Amino acid sequence: MCIQIVKHINKDANNRVEYLFVNFDYFDGNDLVAKLFSQEYHMSLIEKIDGIFYSIIRIEGNSTEYDLIWHEDAGNYIFSLRQDEKSLLELEKRLAVVVRKLNEMVKF
Repeated sequence: MCIQIVKHINKDANNRVEYLFVNFDYFDGNDLVAKLFSQEYHMSLIEKIDGIFYSIIRIEGNSTEYDLIWHEDAGNYIFSLRQDEKSLLELEKRLAVVVRKLNEMVKF
């Protein structure tokens, strides 16, 4: 099985568009994703919050901010703090590269 991204509309969060990582349910997986965003897009980690049942990593770069979330019930997902069409398309393009790299690393 390869890692995939599934677009999800979170109705509980004001219809926020989120991208779920399928077949990538690792507690520390978002650390690796943040590292890949840093390497590929020169984004910086600006905050990390570790809870008992979740982890949140905020990364930023070039006027863009993303939250990477791991939650024990939902797994790993990411969303752009800006929800305009341009920001979402940019995130989708970046995720395509990141997921390709993850699949090369993990090789199921």
